[in-house]
Amino acid sequence: PAVDSSAPATTAPTTTTTAPAPKLGLNRLTGEADMATDNDRPIGFVVTDETSTLVQLGLESADFFFEAETEGGIPRILAVYSSVDRIPEAIGPVRSARPHFVKIAKALDAIYCHIGGSPSGLDAIRELGVTELTNTYIIHPVLKASKNFSWNRSAYTKEKVMAKLGRQKTTLTSSYKSPYQFGTKTGSATANTVNMRISEAYHMAFTYDGSRGVYQKHRNSLDSPVHTTATGGTIEVANVIVLYAPRSVDETYTYDKQNDKQTTRYNFAMESGSGTVATGGTARDIRYTCTTGGLQFYESDGTTPLTVATGKTFVCLVGSHLKSGTQIS
Repeated sequence: PAVDSSAPATTAPTTTTTAPAPKLGLNRLTGEADMATDNDRPIGFVVTDETSTLVQLGLESADFFFEAETEGGIPRILAVYSSVDRIPEAIGPVRSARPHFVKIAKALDAIYCHIGGSPSGLDAIRELGVTELTNTYIIHPVLKASKNFSWNRSAYTKEKVMAKLGRQKTTLTSSYKSPYQFGTKTGSATANTVNMRISEAYHMAFTYDGSRGVYQKHRNSLDSPVHTTATGGTIEVANVIVLYAPRSVDETYTYDKQNDKQTTRYNFAMESGSGTVATGGTARDIRYTCTTGGLQFYESDGTTPLTVATGKTFVCLVGSHLKSGTQIS
């Protein structure tokens, strides 16, 4: 029979396949599966936090925060990112090294980014074998245009950091384990607010937002504004940890020789001690160890690994002499 050329041609159905999304690695500092590459070595930046009017950049995107007094009541923050991939475009104002911040960096196997340092801070970098990045900064236009003092206008940029790490052939992966484990565990005390004396001159405070499960940091005490940076983000974390450690005088430093003005620099013994964790609106006692082999948090028995909520953590180091100033309610 003849073929009917007027009949419509038939075509085989086409199928489309969607490639599965790449499986992201686990972030050891937050418990989130959001690591885009194998670069899992943390990197930390020393950022000053000395006044409530200080303009800061990029701080809010860190995965882990450590804040403590440096000198004369002034606190600084070590803002730690779980990978070089997560560094913001700019972070600052970056300041100098102090020994207790160096100890935390070593315990996390973090690349330690700073500008100069106290004699004991620089000694600690050498003695502990900390991988450092120093003097890799620009005078940032936003900080320069602010009311920050001249020494608080330097920022590190991702471009300069990555270039220098490449030149140094810095290892970007780490075998260190997480300082805690992730899950849900409640304490016996209420923790809707956390307020402490981080120095004789400065408070640190957090308020819990139960609807989102985060603690918002204030610029100073509870009646001060929420901590917001010039890059538009607020500092919000899932967990607040308060650690206690003995404070010692590191050195008395003359910063204005003409007028004989001095300040006292401090160091903290941090090998082990006690503390409190606030998570999920409740609080409980904890223990910790901080050695060159790692930073580890434990439940109050000192042996069971600490369980915290998935998300960011803010660690506040308080001198033992100010422990009674911590109020959690």
